[in-house]
Amino acid sequence: MKSRPLAGIRIISMAEQYPGPYATMLLADLGADVILVERPNGGDPSRRFTGLFASLNRNKRSVVLDLKNTSDKERFLQLVDTADVVMEGFRPGVMKRLGLNAEVLRQRKPSLIFTSISSFGQDGPLAGVVGHDLSIQGAAGMIKVPLGQESRSAVPGLPMADIASGMFAALSIVTALFSRTQDKEGSTLDVSMLDSLVSWMTPFLVPAANNLPRWTMPPVEPGYGIFLSADSRQLTLSIAGEDSMWRSLCELVDLPQYANLSELERSENLLEIDLVLRQAIMKWRLDDLFQALEKRGIAFGPVLDTQDVLNEPQLRYRGILATEVGPEQQTFIRQPVLFNGTNFTVNSSAPTLGEHNNEIFGSK
Repeated sequence: MKSRPLAGIRIISMAEQYPGPYATMLLADLGADVILVERPNGGDPSRRFTGLFASLNRNKRSVVLDLKNTSDKERFLQLVDTADVVMEGFRPGVMKRLGLNAEVLRQRKPSLIFTSISSFGQDGPLAGVVGHDLSIQGAAGMIKVPLGQESRSAVPGLPMADIASGMFAALSIVTALFSRTQDKEGSTLDVSMLDSLVSWMTPFLVPAANNLPRWTMPPVEPGYGIFLSADSRQLTLSIAGEDSMWRSLCELVDLPQYANLSELERSENLLEIDLVLRQAIMKWRLDDLFQALEKRGIAFGPVLDTQDVLNEPQLRYRGILATEVGPEQQTFIRQPVLFNGTNFTVNSSAPTLGEHNNEIFGSK
């Protein structure tokens, strides 16, 4: 591919923390010129977590503007005149109070795509409520704690609402850019973190809404879980209803008495089978078991910690790990889609606060 797909597209982003930066990271990797407009006295609050900020803000530029200051506000408007997309992640109503909401900016530039990311959306009973990822996951039905109980262990480690809304924001921006090629008109995009997670919950919520049989996840399958090998190493088996795969596993680990059980019979006898299966797997060394599972086409995988993931040969082969970027020799995770067999390099590490003020606005 001669150039990146979004080369020539300029995105002005005031969306901080995780959702907006993740969305613009994806778009920057695809060639968009992303300019972070950061607040004075510290910029994006996620800068205090240097690893987080560095991981999400490569391939971008940074300027510092005080949008409550008249001259800085004018600089911002001049920047908008050069942009295709403006993204913001403030609470609903903040941009209107600044006089920089979608109606104002799109009247100034009708082709502009104005994107808002918020916890619960720009309108509705919860629009004014502040909610970070944990609160959104709870509201989307993703956290399971028995009624009347509290828990810290159930707090999820992966901020799925942040990631989901970031991905939907990136998708909606690309869609709006394509739509603009048809009618030359911009768009106003309202991305809700809650709506994004509820969309991910479709296979669970639609059956509940329509009184249809529920889809169980994780599957109630003895062959779906995390297991220990003879050399005390972990692996996953992920047989999910495949009778032929289950029979092949039983033949491999010498459990013929369970081989012809149906998915329903396996789930009804889960506790009994689970204990026997784990004992059978613990007779195998992990490397030998991996070879046998691969040969038979049984779904499995390694259980890796963070450092192991960074050294995983499959990822190295695929080129998703970008190393030796910039003078600091940093490693980044490239965007995961290959275009015509090619991935895109990371050209620059995350910018320092206001690094590009002079470059973009001049030295005055």
